[in-house]
Amino acid sequence: MPQAIPQIVSRLPGELDRVPVFHSNSPELVLNSGILLSTFPATAKKSAPAHLNYAVEGKFALFLHHSTDSGKTVKPQTLYLGVLLGNGSNQPITVSILGGASYATKPDAPFVVLDPVLANDDKIHYAGPGDRVALTMLTDQDDQESKRNIVMQAGEVRLFKSFDLPKGFILTPLNGRTGLFYFNADGPVHLAVVSAFAEPGLFFSERPPEAQRFSDILTEGSLVTPRDKTPTVPGAGGDLIYGRVAGVAAGASWNGTIANNDAGSFDINVGQTFSFPLSTVTGGTLGTDQIQSAPLLCRYDDTAYQSHGNFGVFYKLKLPLRNADSVPTIIELAFQSPLKNSNSSVSLKFASQSEKTVFRGTVKFEWTDSEQVSQTRLFHLVQYQGMVGPPLLELAIAPGRLQLVDFSIIYPADCTPPHVLTVSAKAN
Repeated sequence: MPQAIPQIVSRLPGELDRVPVFHSNSPELVLNSGILLSTFPATAKKSAPAHLNYAVEGKFALFLHHSTDSGKTVKPQTLYLGVLLGNGSNQPITVSILGGASYATKPDAPFVVLDPVLANDDKIHYAGPGDRVALTMLTDQDDQESKRNIVMQAGEVRLFKSFDLPKGFILTPLNGRTGLFYFNADGPVHLAVVSAFAEPGLFFSERPPEAQRFSDILTEGSLVTPRDKTPTVPGAGGDLIYGRVAGVAAGASWNGTIANNDAGSFDINVGQTFSFPLSTVTGGTLGTDQIQSAPLLCRYDDTAYQSHGNFGVFYKLKLPLRNADSVPTIIELAFQSPLKNSNSSVSLKFASQSEKTVFRGTVKFEWTDSEQVSQTRLFHLVQYQGMVGPPLLELAIAPGRLQLVDFSIIYPADCTPPHVLTVSAKAN
């Protein structure tokens, strides 16, 4: 039976930046070769509806999340995902690769069973490729050798990288891959994600598709089928279908300061509890009416209208916590996953039991202790729908004293929002 727990629920301060994110997640299941996302112009392309004709300049990001089933693919060879970059101008441009990471479920990041809370300062705990990608980027473990510049001539199309989806076994044919990369370009850039099978060789061997093969699919191919469920039109009644994202989202990070007074601090007294929703979506705002989902700058007609869940978005929050009481206080910070239908500003609903996992990922806290020593703590969390979540950080703060804490998380793929960051105080 759901239990409503009193805590003040407020909108999350801050906002998304406007950094464009090429977001390739539809269809999630890829069984044949074709175009998953193309923001190239349709000129000289065989299938005009497959190309969104949208270029970006300056900082941008790429998020991809796809899976395959080797028992259902149209060919027996390994399936690859190729990322193509295109110079959208009539002069040379430079695309700088600022960092990134990509992992396949098998063998890189299988979905293993982990405890609800694990100290992750050693950065070794993860479950699934989305979880591992987020951990890698959150802790700056991405491959330094991948950071390089690509000079592209006028109108040139270049293969940035290709990623394999290793074939599964008879009883476990599914495999997935997640990737997150950051770029900067000094001119207009188009991007595409296309799928292609490895080329067969002698004696059951195979070789990865060449760059030209991916370029040919971009020119001659069409959108990959079968497609995902068509999303509900915004404002329409009936069952809410979010759909999966294929387009360019506006927002790679959410930056904000959690404060509740003009002095810029967050004052809290013993016995008070405050919660701030993370990754809210249409139909799941926890009573705040705040939708954090990134808007889409361009999309396919049968894909999501917003970047629901903000997969890959970097949340960076500052908490200037002040003990507003006259007694020494312990301020606690927790990450929680209340029931989605919690729609009150003074309470959240939780469930005593649930089998649905809604979060696997690492959260990061940073602060300077009373001896002026910088501290960092990482926690890997596995949470179920309606899970209260224990305190992760407990800070003893003297009356009237201020303690600045930074909280950050890259929201992992394969999670289901919303969640909350909860701040509470008790007597020391």
